[in-house]
Amino acid sequence: MRTFMYSAVFFFVLASVSCQSTPDFIKVEESKLDMDKITSIKQLGHEILTAQKNNGHYSLTKKQATTQMVEGLNESVQKASYKKIKSLFGDYRDLQFKSLLRGLSGEKYLIYRFKGYFETDTDIEVRMVFTEEEKLAGFFIKPWNESL
Repeated sequence: MRTFMYSAVFFFVLASVSCQSTPDFIKVEESKLDMDKITSIKQLGHEILTAQKNNGHYSLTKKQATTQMVEGLNESVQKASYKKIKSLFGDYRDLQFKSLLRGLSGEKYLIYRFKGYFETDTDIEVRMVFTEEEKLAGFFIKPWNESL
């Protein structure tokens, strides 16, 4: 039941991104990471979660995100999702970058994986999926798993 609850609760509305099968993605080597870009993406995730923590919401722009994300990650979705996240994990505290995966086929999405730190000691992943055009296409909060 708890696994179902995590699956049902801990994700935001996404574009039709299927990033659950590892063979379609490869981990980007540490030497090839753009740390400025990672810092910028981490800041966006932090701003989204901090706005929600402060009983607000983060308004994505079409420059930052796909149309589906701008429309889907609206105020009511953010507030309802954060209420459930807080009930299970407490308030959001911080993010720490863990890895970047690059899609190998189809739309070559980039998956930025962060460890999310909340009031509880539960291992949480904050996963941010971007298009090749560098637009946010997915934002997941889910239990941490070493693999996708």
